[in-house]
Amino acid sequence: MGREERKLRKHHDERAKRERKLARKHSQTEQAEETGSGIDATVVGIGPGCCEVLENDRRCLCRTTLDVAVGDGVVYSPERQKILRVLPRRTVLSRPDPHNPRIERVIAANIDVVVVVVSLKSPPLRPGLIDRYFIAIERSGAEGILCVNKTDLMDEPGIPAELEPYRELGMQVFFCSAVTGAGIEQLAAELAGKTCVFTGHSGVGKSSLLNAMSPGLQLDTGDVSEIHNKGRHTTTTATRHVLPGGAIVIDTPGIREFGLWQITPATLRDYFPEMRDLAQLCKYRDCSHTEEPGCGVKEAVGSDRMRAARYSAYLRLLNALRANPTIY
Repeated sequence: MGREERKLRKHHDERAKRERKLARKHSQTEQAEETGSGIDATVVGIGPGCCEVLENDRRCLCRTTLDVAVGDGVVYSPERQKILRVLPRRTVLSRPDPHNPRIERVIAANIDVVVVVVSLKSPPLRPGLIDRYFIAIERSGAEGILCVNKTDLMDEPGIPAELEPYRELGMQVFFCSAVTGAGIEQLAAELAGKTCVFTGHSGVGKSSLLNAMSPGLQLDTGDVSEIHNKGRHTTTTATRHVLPGGAIVIDTPGIREFGLWQITPATLRDYFPEMRDLAQLCKYRDCSHTEEPGCGVKEAVGSDRMRAARYSAYLRLLNALRANPTIY
């Protein structure tokens, strides 16, 4: 480890220590306040040191020292305009903080469905990012859906080979175009009455899909950079919207990298559903499915039970975690 890397790690450790100390202080302060009073509400927007909550049809901007996310149920004081406490979360989609991987950043809370939006072109498909998202979804407790947007740019109809393994795992795959309207009704019908979060790479068209499902939203959208073929951020904070069919949708800022919170080389295999049954055939209970003899997973690679592409994805993530576990 080089000198600069040691200095950076020391800086992150000290920052995390200060934040934990501050969080404990605020927690103790909150507990000392009137924990039995307040009104239940839902967080619908986040700002620096504050959040917007919705209680029936009433909206209120509240101060908060707590770690809240859009979708959280909270108890707040309308008199003090302050969040008193966060209610237990039913489901949580999260990732490590990009600047300090030892801190969890909750993307959305209490969601039924995570819609991972991708495109095949502009920006190009990144199966590795899909793999990371679905591991996070497995951990979240919510259902995962894959939405392929910009089908008007596809060269050929039909599901691309890169996406076939996800459908074989039982994940629903929707093909949509915010430009032509293809697939929009089917996606809206699937999400009706559910609380959802739209997430994905920058520039895949999450806000455009929401505009197509509910034209009255008029969310800002942007084009993909012609130079770098990467999306530009148009959604800067998570925002909550109610669609005509009754779906509650949280639109999140696009990301370029997605880390995995509290996933280690030893636990990674637990988040590949197709490995679970095959692992029962392994000679060793703690088999990593890499170099051990008598590995049921390795023996099944290339068959319908363990697609080669999914096994390769597992190896890529495993090697990345082993090389630098602190960034995940």
